[in-house]
Amino acid sequence: MASSNQRNTEFVMPAMDWMRDMTEQNLNQTRMMWEGFLTTARNSYEGLDQQGSETRGRLLSLVQETLTNSFDFAHKIVRARSPQDLFQLESEFISRQAQLIAEHSKELGQNAMRGAQEAGRMASQGITEASQRGAKAA
Repeated sequence: MASSNQRNTEFVMPAMDWMRDMTEQNLNQTRMMWEGFLTTARNSYEGLDQQGSETRGRLLSLVQETLTNSFDFAHKIVRARSPQDLFQLESEFISRQAQLIAEHSKELGQNAMRGAQEAGRMASQGITEASQRGAKAA
């Protein structure tokens, strides 16, 4: 009976060693892939932070320019001499405000598109690199 157990042990031990090796290899591969995904996510978030900072800067610039335009308008109204002057000033003010908003909206839209394209590129590149690292670990 002891020899039967010994033969079973001799048969089972290499299989268990093989299973351990395969499991460890799979764990290493999976870990490398997840680390790659996390690195990609971190890089994407950093890119979004940068894009957010640029967007805030552009929005503050828009606010500053529209306020400056508004105060200039107010000062001109105070010095207006006739109703025609008021209508002319109002027309110029509205035109300038619309121009500022259009310019900044275009810039904000372009910035958002660049950010989305960059995030997509980084995510795709990160996934590819993580997959390649996982394949190398195998």
